[in-house]
Amino acid sequence: MQPGKQIRAAVSLLAVAVSALASSAALAGPANKVYSPIVEKGETEIEFRGGYRQFDDATDSYAYVLDFGYDVTERWQTELVIEYAGETGFGGRIEAMEWENLFVLTEQGKYWVDVGLLVEYEHTFADGPDELKIGPLFEKEVGPTIVDLNLIFEREIGSGASSDIKLDYGWQVKWRGNELLEFGVQGFGGLGELSDLGEGDKHSVGPALFGMKRLASGNKIAYDAAILAGLNEAAPDMTVRFQLEYEIY
Repeated sequence: MQPGKQIRAAVSLLAVAVSALASSAALAGPANKVYSPIVEKGETEIEFRGGYRQFDDATDSYAYVLDFGYDVTERWQTELVIEYAGETGFGGRIEAMEWENLFVLTEQGKYWVDVGLLVEYEHTFADGPDELKIGPLFEKEVGPTIVDLNLIFEREIGSGASSDIKLDYGWQVKWRGNELLEFGVQGFGGLGELSDLGEGDKHSVGPALFGMKRLASGNKIAYDAAILAGLNEAAPDMTVRFQLEYEIY
């Protein structure tokens, strides 16, 4: 496996903005990540990520996420996720817990594109229904670059759940070079409900940094960070995000 593919690049599904107490996903948006459909059997991951979103006409928000993950097989990674989120001036709290599973659907490098599937159940501690998220993950090497695209379908479940299905996305392009510091671009957004795609859509994009340090023990520390600008009125004016991951073998 090439070193660049060891990095779990972060990105975000920018959740549709609703009431802060009605949906933890809306608050956790700046701390979400872009997933790579690559799994390494036996790897344990401890991951801390966070982000801040700034709005001109709404309250700014922030979120922090702690992940504990394990690659059970070469095809399956499972994680327990704890989310802490809040709004500037109003404080924060633990908003949700998630059980996240990543399944590898194709052998790495065998086909034109590597494909995976994300399945995530989110239980919110706020008033409101839980959420189920399912979507394909794509990764493609093009010369010295690695391109990732995530398409995530979200549906509320449980008491008071809406029947609407929303489509969010995350993508990134990373140029490989020195493992300690690599450059790229990340983009995140939402396309709204499937029944009315494009209504209330939001898009953000900006430069990103990636890096990885190999330790004498054989373990690794990986990071990435990005500053994103909103491309339309519905998107946050600015999003700042980071991710720090400790990979244990």
